[in-house]
Amino acid sequence: MQTFLSVVLALTLVTSRLVALGNPPGSWNEQEAKGYFPYHRLIESDFPINDAVHPENGMYTDGFFRFQYHDHWSGTDGHFVARITDWVVWSGFNRNKSSRKSWFKKVAETLPHEQGHLDLSELHSKRLAETPIDKLPVGEGATAEEAHADLQRKMTALSQRVTAANQAEQNRYDAETNHGANAAKQREWSAQIQARLQRAGIHF
Repeated sequence: MQTFLSVVLALTLVTSRLVALGNPPGSWNEQEAKGYFPYHRLIESDFPINDAVHPENGMYTDGFFRFQYHDHWSGTDGHFVARITDWVVWSGFNRNKSSRKSWFKKVAETLPHEQGHLDLSELHSKRLAETPIDKLPVGEGATAEEAHADLQRKMTALSQRVTAANQAEQNRYDAETNHGANAAKQREWSAQIQARLQRAGIHF
């Protein structure tokens, strides 16, 4: 099982350089201290034991993406526009919301299925990160503040669309593989996902 977390952080300062996909502002050490880890090959210790959540799942994988953007406004006479000048997307594994049950023993057998969930999350994050600046939303309003607010609403809507598209594919993955129990379908999905990761240039 997998869920997708998206968080929008809007800043209005302009910087000359941003880091690439997978590297948040600051450092991954700071993110890991908060329970957010870069995309990687999952292992048993990634999943803390928690019997109180997701009672229908022996294991539960939570992926996340976040983005931060800088925008600049311009305008006069009651019409202002806020455009994104640069942005960064980072993504990975959310250990805070990932878990396994104390009674669940088939961890090694289930890890490939859970890896598929994280892989799909990363594919959707990469697609978002590759959106050209000129294809991102533009905020408009009667004041600079309204333009900024409009831009933030539109970016929130964009993140929600990405989340919805990801979740729809995650649900299909679970349904077709029967949460990994259908070995033939799991092999089919795993091969397809690996091919997509290779085309996208995503690797550990």
